[in-house]
This record gives sequence, structure tokens and C-alpha cells, in this order.
Amino acid sequence: MRSSLNHAPRNVLMKTLSLIILAFMGLCVAQEDKKVQQLAITNGPVVENVTDTTAQIAWSTNVSSSTIVHYGPDPVNLNGVASMPWGALTHRVQLKNLKPDTVYYFRAESGQGQGTGGDVQAADSAFQTRPAPSQSDRDHQK
Repeated sequence: MRSSLNHAPRNVLMKTLSLIILAFMGLCVAQEDKKVQQLAITNGPVVENVTDTTAQIAWSTNVSSSTIVHYGPDPVNLNGVASMPWGALTHRVQLKNLKPDTVYYFRAESGQGQGTGGDVQAADSAFQTRPAPSQSDRDHQK
């Protein structure tokens, strides 16, 4: 009788210890699952379809996120803002009402990355709009 009494607390202790170990292992697995990719720009930004008054800026990210471009003719004052609705991996923004034959500076940004909440900015870049068509070019187009 005495030996079964001595084993009862040991069995309870072993079961409790096993449950604690399983719970700890579950927490470790849960923490591993919570590791998410950090938002990153995976391609670009690139300048596309430049005209005398428009340009398109495009880039890609590794998770869905917002699309914003800050731009302007002064590299320290990017006060123009163009954006697209949230939720894309591929980002494309049309800049309009630009001045012909002008250098524009821009910074592409993506924020609120899905599952990360993070933000990312590309390095500042620049492009130049095309010169305005001459009168003779306009006459030839008619």
C-alpha cells in the first residue's frame, strides 16, 4: 500500500511536468508562426512612359501594401503626392500636370504592409520630362 502511495505523487508530477513541457513547446511554435516577413521593395522603382507632362512610377513589394509617391522639382521639397488604393504587390502611380523639360525628384513608399504593418521607402530618384512638342511637331500631327 505504501509503495502505491509513493508512486501517485510521482505520476501526478510527471503528468504535470509533461503538460508544462507541451505548453512551452506550443508557445515556441506559436512564436515561430508569428515571425512575418518584413515589408520590402523587391523591384524598382522604375520610371515609365515619360511625356512632356506625365510620368509613371512603378515598383513591387513582397507583401500587399499602400502605394505613395512624393515628388517635385526641388530634391529637398517633395511636396507633390500621388497614390493608389491600398492592397497591391505591384505599385504603379501616374504623375500628371508636370512641366515640360524639367527634372523631377521622387521617393516611392509603401506602407501598412499586410501582416507586418511596416513601411518601406526607396532611395530618392529623378527623371526628366520630355520637351514640349514644337509648333512644327504639332502641325505634322494634324
